[in-house]
Amino acid sequence: MFKNSRDFTPSGPNCKVYARRHQSFFCCKLLHRADNLGKVFFELTPMMHWPIRSDFRSFYFLNATQFLGALNDNLFKLLVIYLLINVKGTSEANSILSIVGAVFVIPFLLFSSGAGVLADRMSKRTIIVYTKALELVIVLFAFLAVALQWEIGSYAALFLMATQSAIFGPSKYGIIPELVEAKKVSKANGSLTSMTFLAIISGTFLASFITHVTGKNFVFEAGVCVVIAILGVATSFGIARTHPQQSTKKINPIFIYEIYQTLKTCWKIPHLLPAIYGSSFFLFIGSFTQLNIIPFAMESLGLSEVGGGFLFLPTAIGIAIGAFLAGQLSKDRVEPGISCICGFFIALFFFLLYFFSTSMPLVIITLGLLGIFGGAYLIPFDAFLQVSSPDEKRGQIIAAANFFSFVGVLMASLALYLLSVELKLSAASGFAWMGILTLVSNSITTGRLSSLFFPFFVNKILKRFRRLKLASPVPPASTVIILRSNSWYDALLLYSCLPRLKILVPGQAFRHFPWANWLLESIQIVSPEPNIRATLKTLFRQAKRFQGQNSSVCLFFHRREDSPEIIDAYNKVFDQLNFPVLYAHGNKERIKKRFLFFRYTQKQITLSFSKE
Repeated sequence: MFKNSRDFTPSGPNCKVYARRHQSFFCCKLLHRADNLGKVFFELTPMMHWPIRSDFRSFYFLNATQFLGALNDNLFKLLVIYLLINVKGTSEANSILSIVGAVFVIPFLLFSSGAGVLADRMSKRTIIVYTKALELVIVLFAFLAVALQWEIGSYAALFLMATQSAIFGPSKYGIIPELVEAKKVSKANGSLTSMTFLAIISGTFLASFITHVTGKNFVFEAGVCVVIAILGVATSFGIARTHPQQSTKKINPIFIYEIYQTLKTCWKIPHLLPAIYGSSFFLFIGSFTQLNIIPFAMESLGLSEVGGGFLFLPTAIGIAIGAFLAGQLSKDRVEPGISCICGFFIALFFFLLYFFSTSMPLVIITLGLLGIFGGAYLIPFDAFLQVSSPDEKRGQIIAAANFFSFVGVLMASLALYLLSVELKLSAASGFAWMGILTLVSNSITTGRLSSLFFPFFVNKILKRFRRLKLASPVPPASTVIILRSNSWYDALLLYSCLPRLKILVPGQAFRHFPWANWLLESIQIVSPEPNIRATLKTLFRQAKRFQGQNSSVCLFFHRREDSPEIIDAYNKVFDQLNFPVLYAHGNKERIKKRFLFFRYTQKQITLSFSKE
């Protein structure tokens, strides 16, 4: 309709013809307004949310295939739990939950490495289609085991379901960069994870709902699993064919050695190992929450095991929402800083679950918030793994991440057994201990990712409180910057214009704990040596090492009364070594601001770099 918008302006040929025919200026005016609407429509069309674009057709089918697979996994896992609790009694609930968790995770430990090698050798689309066909065969066997109430057969079917999921995993995540452009990877991961946890929600609900409505007709529930598997096979054929990465690596039956070799590769790529750890830790806390929520509901809230299954729904809904929001907040970038911030909130909500354990409304709200921050925690890590991994190694690196993720799932089962059976702690206390562990773990992860965390934290949060104005060009990485300020706030603000900054702090702190520098990657404490020459030599060596990594270096003298004299001494030495030095000055002033009817002042820092 609006192929040539100029034809519909008041002076355009089509509008003139129409006006002459009807002898009405009113008709022409209407067409002029329609033309404006058409312009608005076509201006907004490129900005519309990316999933409605037709070139994402293959990704839609991948998303649907993943949704159906995750739905079947969770539906069948809860089916086995409810079946065996019904057969053996509620007194065996904790033991059954621990065994089911272990049986489901072992295949991911055994076969993830081989699946990663396979994903780099073959077309990932071919692997996805074959694994979906294998899933259909497995659920037919599971239908028979459930009909016979065969305990060993049910565990075996669950093991086989996990096996095909382990083979499916590296191809599922590795194919994303082959289906969407690099800047859309974060959003694609957010969408895929949202659909995954929507599947968990649906699987959890369906398992509890069908069990309740049909009067524990587990055979009917197994039949539903067969139907879902058939749909999964159908959607897998909609994924576009992809080319293999031509990797010549062969599957090694000694999978631990393969994982070790992959980790050696990851060690050479900055921040890849902490991202793998963060992704794995998410599955650890997620699995513990899913397993612990049923005894928590029974002990603290007086619900049945089926009611406990429903209680996990707020968390799963929250994860889906959080994953989607993280994809949107990242925009066209990968932002692990989001994960670091969310990790501290996850620890907080674990503590709140302990304190609110007897209040149903507060527990539901807390579980929902736990899920939202959990979903936002995961997405940047997964996107970083996919974007930062070499093409020919992507499948193996994702497989290694899957391996450690399901080590986390296994550890969650062991943690539940240790806390509930051996230590005889309540389920609410288990959440409190998980909060402590999350707080410690996320502090270490944030420290190791500090060069990614600080730029994000400064630009998105600190700059909301202090306005930063840059008065001179940003110096190159070959220049040593000396900050003429004793404020950590001013030091951190440098990350807004120098994202690859390394801050060296000469001082006594951690002198007897040199390993503490390992915990904080982007800020290093340089302990004084017995003589000034040795101290300067250490400082010079650190500066050269960081500049070799294309990082800027800043000397920061925190709370040193003699800092002017020390700065002059360092400047003379660096001049003798032909090291270019610039001073960073932060001039502070208060500017008046207004919001609606409110007036307030905001501190503005004008940052400049000079030779004096």
